[in-house]
Amino acid sequence: MEKKSIAGLCFLFLVLFVAQEVVVQSEAKTCENLADTYRGPCFTTGSCDDHCKNKEHLLSGRCRDDVRCRCTRNC
Repeated sequence: MEKKSIAGLCFLFLVLFVAQEVVVQSEAKTCENLADTYRGPCFTTGSCDDHCKNKEHLLSGRCRDDVRCRCTRNC
């Protein structure tokens, strides 16, 4: 009976440790820079996002107030 309790306790600590690691990774710092290869004014965030993800292999992209495409990456 005591071995089952210890095994259960170890499993619980393992689950809590893994859950904490997932939270830490999701809070990674991100930086936003002008897209290197996006040409022309940026009017639709969808096209900027697609460009940043597929052409520059970054996390995401969005049009800003200055009508320029800015890509988001991990710092």
